[in-house]
Amino acid sequence: MSPWLTILTILGAVGLGLLLSRIPLVGRLPSTPAYAAGRMALLCAMVAAMGFRVGRTEEVVRSTGAIGLASLLFAAATMAGTLIVLSVAFALGKTGSVDGPVPPRPPHAVHWSRVLLDPLLLLVMLGLGFAVGLTDLLAAVFPGANGEHLVTGLLYALLVVIGVGMGTEGMFRLHVLAHPNLLIIPLATAAGSLAGGLLAGLVLDLRPGASLSVASGFGWYSLSGVLLTRLDSPALGAVSFLSNLLRESMSLVMIPLLARSRFPLLAVGAGGATSMDVTLPLIEKSCGSRAVPFSIASGGVLSLSVPFLVPLLYHVGL
Repeated sequence: MSPWLTILTILGAVGLGLLLSRIPLVGRLPSTPAYAAGRMALLCAMVAAMGFRVGRTEEVVRSTGAIGLASLLFAAATMAGTLIVLSVAFALGKTGSVDGPVPPRPPHAVHWSRVLLDPLLLLVMLGLGFAVGLTDLLAAVFPGANGEHLVTGLLYALLVVIGVGMGTEGMFRLHVLAHPNLLIIPLATAAGSLAGGLLAGLVLDLRPGASLSVASGFGWYSLSGVLLTRLDSPALGAVSFLSNLLRESMSLVMIPLLARSRFPLLAVGAGGATSMDVTLPLIEKSCGSRAVPFSIASGGVLSLSVPFLVPLLYHVGL
């Protein structure tokens, strides 16, 4: 699916939720415990399905040794670069706390164990899904199943639920469209990812163009992996695929923690291109509905840039 079509589909699912929120019975749901419990159950199911999909992906299972270590280094470096550059941008622009769209801190004190509960639960669900994916437990019942359709279905269900919450809170305001973070977040995320990728490439003794093209996947592992396999080799394509996949998995654990930091919108940057889809439900849960416009905008800009930046940056230094 093209980036444009993906963005339109996501906006359509959220828009459906907004329309449903106008129904009195549905509009009252976000204030009930059942809504929060159901949303968390959907999120856990989606993360488990993601883990299953990873376990059924041959590139991941086969990627051991040098490829695996290189991928882990790229994932960690691009994530660290994003958080550093974005923190500096927020501090200089004094926009990270975002007085209106996102509260800078939770309104009440929460014990550290409660803060860690969500990421630990999601990590367990990811691990369980991955473990099942490595086995053939479901293959006999569902031949050829890799979890992709299940992830997509659960994702769009969550997006509708998010739209209902957004409509209930009445959070669409014109000042959001003019907020500097709509540009700061994707630009700083891209700059930090590329800087981190360049540093990882220096450690691995890779050509600058190869390093930058791997980093410019911004978490969109399926497209970046295919592009680099065609441009270079299956080995570099595997590094791109796995490193961006690992970045997505790392963000699932880090988003709830970053949402309680000095700059809560670091959680959006951590998601990279996936902040408009896969990690959006977790960002909304951790940061609140008012972070959704920034998350969709950042993920959309980064996703649209991937098909252009990967081949363009690959030729740097040739």
